[in-house]
Amino acid sequence: MSDHDADPRFAPLPRGRHGLPPDQVAEHQRWRLLAAAGETLLAHGYDRTTSRLIARGANVSRATFYRHFENADECLLAAHAVAVDCLWDLVQGACTIAGEWPERLAAACREAALFLAAEPGQARLLGADLAVGVPAVARARERFLERLAGLLRGARVPSPPTARVLPSGTETHLVGAALFLLGDWVAAGECDTLPARAPELTAVLHLPYGALS
Repeated sequence: MSDHDADPRFAPLPRGRHGLPPDQVAEHQRWRLLAAAGETLLAHGYDRTTSRLIARGANVSRATFYRHFENADECLLAAHAVAVDCLWDLVQGACTIAGEWPERLAAACREAALFLAAEPGQARLLGADLAVGVPAVARARERFLERLAGLLRGARVPSPPTARVLPSGTETHLVGAALFLLGDWVAAGECDTLPARAPELTAVLHLPYGALS
C-alpha cells in the first residue's frame, strides 16, 4: 500500500451532500489530480499522458481538471514539484543523522529507495523522460540536481591536501547518474527492487571519494 492510500488528501470525497466548503473541495481535487498525474505517467508514459487520463485517474471531470491546470504538462510540472519536495525532505533528513559521512549517505540512499519503491508514480515523475518532454520540468530537475549535489558536496569529509582535486561538477554528475539509475529501474517496472539496490546507489555516489581517500 502506498502512502497515498493512507493520506486523507487523496481519499474519495463522501458521496452525496458532504457539506464541505468549496475551497476544501478544490484543494482535495487538486491533490487527487497531482497523485493521478504520477500514476498516469507510470502507466502510459509521457507521450500518452493526457488531461483526460489524469482526470479519469483522479475520478474528476475534465472540467474540474481545467479549473486547476491549463493542460497536462502544467499538472505534471506541479506533480514533479511535489515529488521533489518529498524526496528532498527524506534525503536531507537522513544526511543530518549522527555518524560518519558514508553512513549518512547510505541512510539517504536507503530512505530515497524506500520512498520511491512505495510511490512508483512519484518515482516516474522524477525520471528523465518527463524532463525531455516538458522543458519547465527539465529546468526544475536541474535545480534539484544542484541542491542534491550541494548536499553531497557539503556532507563529505574534505580530501587531504595531497589528494587529486575532483573535477568541477563531479557531485552534480554523480547525483544525476543516481537519479538516472532510479528512473531506469522504475521505467523497467522494477520498483520493488529499489530498497535492495540502495547499496548500489551508495557505491555510485561514494566511488570517487573512496578511491581518493
